[in-house]
Amino acid sequence: MFGSFAYRAILERHHDHLLMRMQRTVDFSFIMSLVKDCYSSLGRKAYDPVCMVKLLILQTLYDLSERDVVEQADTNLLFRVFLERSLDDDIPHWTLLGKFRERLGEERFTDLFNQVVVMAKEQGLLDEKLRIIDSSAVVAHVDVLRHLGTANDEDDRSDRLDQRSPDPDARTGHKTANKTWYGYKVHASIDPSSDIITAVETTSANVADVDMVIPLVDKERALFPTEERPIRRLTADKAYVGRTNELTERNILDYTIPRINMRQKRGTWFLSARKQRPRVERLFAEGKTNHHLGRSRYWTRWKTHIQSLLVFLTINLKRITNTLQPMKRALSAI
Repeated sequence: MFGSFAYRAILERHHDHLLMRMQRTVDFSFIMSLVKDCYSSLGRKAYDPVCMVKLLILQTLYDLSERDVVEQADTNLLFRVFLERSLDDDIPHWTLLGKFRERLGEERFTDLFNQVVVMAKEQGLLDEKLRIIDSSAVVAHVDVLRHLGTANDEDDRSDRLDQRSPDPDARTGHKTANKTWYGYKVHASIDPSSDIITAVETTSANVADVDMVIPLVDKERALFPTEERPIRRLTADKAYVGRTNELTERNILDYTIPRINMRQKRGTWFLSARKQRPRVERLFAEGKTNHHLGRSRYWTRWKTHIQSLLVFLTINLKRITNTLQPMKRALSAI
């Protein structure tokens, strides 16, 4: 109504806001080339895929529901700037976000995540010296007590829950003999020098951690096939022991923390890798506290995996933005 001068002062005051800095730092045009084959040239023109992906990033970044993120995008000026929508532009209806996820599917969201990892590499943020692997529990979107019902104590609780659960892929996982959860595991590989997550896998909760070591390693290696050693060393906790031979074949040194009954490894690099391993726990804590990583929003493994990819893609974008364009106030304080 008043023209741009009515809100220019607001944008100038929030010049250091994360969304403003991310919009200036990250070129999101790569999204179009990755998803263009998901659309037909016939029929009504769809909403801009870049806008749709950014809406999902906003939803993840601020831990909002689909309905709430669209409402915020319609009324929050900074959201509109990030989405590159003018005040006259419509915002997609919230029900279209679910359809958009189904249209792209697990493969395209994996491509989007991988492109952000490649972007971090091109900016010099990745270090090939060490990778840390770990997993975290993701509780299924299921009312466990309701679906367990009443049954004899002799009945197997896990089998009874699997048969009655509305989520066909969720399973019971065990942290300890007496501590369990029902749902999934998200496995991640991180670069401790930059806290960039380089590979992600989501499995049912009953899948052994050690089975995910090679898939995570190969995912990252596939992104940089021309490099002789994109990963030099790898560390993880004792749940990942048992893949030394496969890692040696890939020219990767195995610094996995051994079990108590195994011969302890010595050396400066092993001790250094062991000391850095808690960094992955902080990333999982960030995802659970701020971005809804600890509980699935949806049923089925592939939708939960897309949620995990969006969480870690969002965290990576934050790392890239804060590294390449840190807040001026923070710099002046230093």
